[in-house]
Amino acid sequence: MNGVAFEHGARAATRFLDTHRLSARTPFQTAGWWRAWIREAADAEGTTPVLVHVTRTDRPTLVVGLQLHRDAGTALLRPLSWPWADYNEVAAVDDASSTAPEPDIAGLADAIDRCQREFGARLELSNLLLGGPLLRAMSELGATPRPSDTVFRLDLTDPDIVRRVSERRDMRRKRRRIERLGTLRLTCADTAERVAARLPDFIELHTRQWGERPDTVAPFDGGVVDRTYAAIAAEPSSTARIHELWLDDTLLAGWFGFLHERTYYAYRAAYDPGHARDSPGHLLTAAMVGELASRGTDTFDLTRGAYPYKLELPSSQEPTMTVGREQPCPV
Repeated sequence: MNGVAFEHGARAATRFLDTHRLSARTPFQTAGWWRAWIREAADAEGTTPVLVHVTRTDRPTLVVGLQLHRDAGTALLRPLSWPWADYNEVAAVDDASSTAPEPDIAGLADAIDRCQREFGARLELSNLLLGGPLLRAMSELGATPRPSDTVFRLDLTDPDIVRRVSERRDMRRKRRRIERLGTLRLTCADTAERVAARLPDFIELHTRQWGERPDTVAPFDGGVVDRTYAAIAAEPSSTARIHELWLDDTLLAGWFGFLHERTYYAYRAAYDPGHARDSPGHLLTAAMVGELASRGTDTFDLTRGAYPYKLELPSSQEPTMTVGREQPCPV
């Protein structure tokens, strides 16, 4: 059976996610991420979730997650969970593997066009993956892409890169200095139950580092951000992980991220400002790179944002893309 359908509103979108198994290219299109964000953040962000799914008997069923905004009375469609998600792409029902049939790009473009007409909205999609189905569909509609953000990735299959990060001379010196005070150890909460249990300490650590800074983005404050992270942590399909670096029983640094399809996505970091001179965040990253590489992870994805610490690492750089499309003329 071929066709296009829309799930409009939090209840309908959640029901769809509860009854379908999704495959996703990044953790930001998993059912767990979308479901948690819809239940906890959508209303606070003033958005209406819209799931567009394109069904063909001979191709994967594609799902585009969008959200409807009202800006001074004008309807605007953006990616679902914008601006929280670092990457935006389609998901697929069941099978999005490399051996699956080629996605129906023309059908996807038609579905996006129909969605815009249905809601009478302008479309603004940011942080799309280069070469991905969503960007290809937008090009099919005549949209011209432009760069969004720069993303940074470490190739963990390259022993030289792993060695250069995990055994940096300055990190070895700082590690030796801090190890005079106790024993360093790396831990990982790798199940939904363990992530949920460790999340309060990560939030407390992040608040100590960022709580008084005016440049904090989406700070933890006991409200919707905290609740959404807790909901994401509780979703097994979100693939959330918390890595932590300890000095004996003192928590020095943590990463809240996702281990998805042999790639680690480093989403949010925090460290103890009392140990800032020892660069605990850098020490944690160095330890994680070695550990993840030894366990067969292919890529350490530092995600978007050209922060100075990323520029110090031997990473590759690639832009994500933004495309916009005005409301189509009525047929």
